[in-house]
Amino acid sequence: MIQKYSIVLLILSLITFSGCVSKKKYLEMEAGRIKAEKLAAQLDEENNAKAARIEALIADFESMKNELLENNAIKEQVIDSLNGTIFELSENLETQKNMLQRTSTDLNFEQKRLNDELAEKERNIANLEKEVTRLENEVSEKNDQIDQKNFDLGKLKDEAVILNGKIQNGDQKLVQLQTQLDKLKTDVSDLQKQISEKDETILRLENNVKLLKNELGR
Repeated sequence: MIQKYSIVLLILSLITFSGCVSKKKYLEMEAGRIKAEKLAAQLDEENNAKAARIEALIADFESMKNELLENNAIKEQVIDSLNGTIFELSENLETQKNMLQRTSTDLNFEQKRLNDELAEKERNIANLEKEVTRLENEVSEKNDQIDQKNFDLGKLKDEAVILNGKIQNGDQKLVQLQTQLDKLKTDVSDLQKQISEKDETILRLENNVKLLKNELGR
């Protein structure tokens, strides 16, 4: 609108300063004025369109701003909620970490205990295996000894059979020997009696000798 009035004033000023001009100049000026008015109208239309677009842009901007503010408020609420959730999760995570640490410590202790028990059992197994090996060797030696004893027993049985035959064959000799033994017992008894009598005689003589010594000593 301002540009339109400026063009009109410009044309009027040209007419005023020109004074008397020729018809040709007048027609040219009129044509210029009309052209200027058309240009001014076109400019006004463009300006109005631009103003409308600007107003629409401003309205869109305000709407977008309000929407962004609303979204920001919602986002802030969401962020606050998320921060609370994060804080709660952080506390839970810290609690879980502490529990995990205690559990890890308990597991390490239990694992060490089980490893110690396993090592002890392995040592016991090794000792038992040694004992089993020793017993097996001992059983093997005993079996060898039993085999040897069975062999010796077989020999003794054979010898016993032979001796039994000899004993049966020697029964007569045994009777004779028994007779001789009985005679020897009788002889020994007689000798014992004689020895007893002699011991009594010797004792009596010794007593007499002692008495004699005592008398001589006086």
